[in-house]
Amino acid sequence: MFAPLLPIKIASIYNGDLPKRLARCTADMTSAVLGVVKDLGGTGNELVLSDMYRSHDMQFQAYMDYKTGKKSAFSPPPGGSMHEAGRAFDLDLARIRSMGLAAFWPLAQRHGLTPIIDTPSAGKSEAWHFDCRGSHDLVYQYYKAGRGDNFASPYTAMAASAIVSTGQTVDKFGNDPRTGYIQSGLVRLGQIIGDIDGQIGPKTNDGLAAIGIDASQDIAVLVTLIDRKLQAAFPAEYFVQGAVPESLEAGALPVAAGTAAATGPAAGQYQPDPRSIPLLKRIAGALSGATPVTQSFSPMPRFVATLPSGELYFDSELQLDTDGWPDGDGAGDDSWNPDTSLTTRDGRAIDANKVPYFVLPLPAGWSAKFGISLGDYAAVIFRDRLGFAVFADQGPKNKIGEGSLALLRALGAERLRADGTVINAGMGPGVITIVFPGSGAPAHRADEATLLRRMETIGQQRLANIA
Repeated sequence: MFAPLLPIKIASIYNGDLPKRLARCTADMTSAVLGVVKDLGGTGNELVLSDMYRSHDMQFQAYMDYKTGKKSAFSPPPGGSMHEAGRAFDLDLARIRSMGLAAFWPLAQRHGLTPIIDTPSAGKSEAWHFDCRGSHDLVYQYYKAGRGDNFASPYTAMAASAIVSTGQTVDKFGNDPRTGYIQSGLVRLGQIIGDIDGQIGPKTNDGLAAIGIDASQDIAVLVTLIDRKLQAAFPAEYFVQGAVPESLEAGALPVAAGTAAATGPAAGQYQPDPRSIPLLKRIAGALSGATPVTQSFSPMPRFVATLPSGELYFDSELQLDTDGWPDGDGAGDDSWNPDTSLTTRDGRAIDANKVPYFVLPLPAGWSAKFGISLGDYAAVIFRDRLGFAVFADQGPKNKIGEGSLALLRALGAERLRADGTVINAGMGPGVITIVFPGSGAPAHRADEATLLRRMETIGQQRLANIA
């Protein structure tokens, strides 16, 4: 029950390791910290921390110090900080001075760490603070999309979700973290239940029923069943993969290292949504012979594998990407970028609002090992809807399942409001993407119209060959 907080040894500003009361974090934060430490090795820079975990009482003291002027940096009241979930750290900026904060940002982001400020300026307050959001970013996006409104900000909702997920109380939810944990889990598993408020009501019961859980059972049983689904969906948040790192205290692990499957069910156990099987046809039968891809992602897809015929197949959520959309600046997606990894022959970005496209993880070698290049095509299926898309953008190495405005629209999920702003939310789970290696070519990208035409024609042909 609950995501564990693990002890970790890490250098600190306190003339030694970070004190034990501060040196606790989630399993995915452990992996992120160790990954950054490794990447900084030999660069003349070092990850040295001043803060990581805070208990409820420690957070209250930090808040009071801020309120009374004892400290100038903002600290929210208890229930509003990712520190309380073991999902934040504050680093000594002086120890990364030779590379600079601007260079540290992409390094941190490769390991799933998110800065709390919007530009890499070392002079800004909180420039030292980084979060490991994990699946709780789905709660952030949920509140940002207006699906809940009982928190001061999406960030506060995310922090509360992360805190109760470690079994600790949030005052807003009362003395029992289990109700908040159930609701947080439902949101992260794709259910729309209104506010996460610690009250199990009709919408929460409907969410439980939608994922196959009888809401009439005892709360301890509900928590156990939700916990199992979360562990399957987000194993990196619960289990340390492989050998126990030296920086974890021996004998202190509350979970077994290396026991979690990195990609969910085995090929023989995975079953696609029954509503998609008429479109999959022969592919549904071929899945038992697929070769699973062993890798941990966040959020975790239901299944990632290569089909016997060589295509990359994954069943996941489909998060929203607005990159390349000319009108995207200030339209509601804070991560909007005017560029895409793929361009047309004249160097123009691929317009997310006009071209259905999908995203695969960086580095470029990841897709290349499956024979896939930028510009290749995919069939994308959600329930009984079928669309075709082009591989046009690359994203973080631990993320799979992301598509353009036009792709979500093709699958029945319009994310553009009448006023031109974006509903910044994805769709799914249960979105199946089948990528066809070697299906694209530079000549197909002479212009947008040619790309759309070739995507549809070749996508149909390649799908018909295997379905």
